[in-house]
Amino acid sequence: MCKHKLSERTDENEYYPVYETKIKRRHFVQRLVLFIAIFTISTSVLINLLTNRNELWFLYVLGPVLYGVLFINHTILSKAHTGSKVIFQVIALSVMLFILDAASGGSRWSIHYVIPFLVTLATLFVTIIVLRKPMKWREYIGYMTTMVILGFLPVILFLSSWSTVLWPSAATALYALLTLIGMILFSEKTMKNEIVRRFHF
Repeated sequence: MCKHKLSERTDENEYYPVYETKIKRRHFVQRLVLFIAIFTISTSVLINLLTNRNELWFLYVLGPVLYGVLFINHTILSKAHTGSKVIFQVIALSVMLFILDAASGGSRWSIHYVIPFLVTLATLFVTIIVLRKPMKWREYIGYMTTMVILGFLPVILFLSSWSTVLWPSAATALYALLTLIGMILFSEKTMKNEIVRRFHF
């Protein structure tokens, strides 16, 4: 109002410190992890192509690095829902194991055994969370539904000849079916109607 500068030094008027939130720091760490992953993968691909093109050993790097990015950026650093983290873990672990399987000769051990049991364990984990906290039914119903659908995926892989070992796929599908029946029998009426609506019975 006096039309004069109050001080020649601008830093004397900095009453408020630089506002740096945890979100900004978390986003910086996530971008840093992503950059390190891109650097590692691209360097491995280049060295592999320059040294030995007949053996694609960079796949041994590709799978674990991609899984590490998702594990750090989504499972550890993000504020995503626990159910979402479980599903992403199942998908990421399955993709990583499939890549390692293909890199080691393609005997399909990941499709035959590991992935079906991984889906079963993840479904059991989400079920235990819901049973320990019944009030979480509505919150977890979407993730439970997704896990039940994933439970039938190994059977589809068997029917399409991707997998040739039936019993792990059949056991996973049976567990998914029992989980679905349990959800319908033991949930509240409103939740039961929601489950029936989602599966279109």
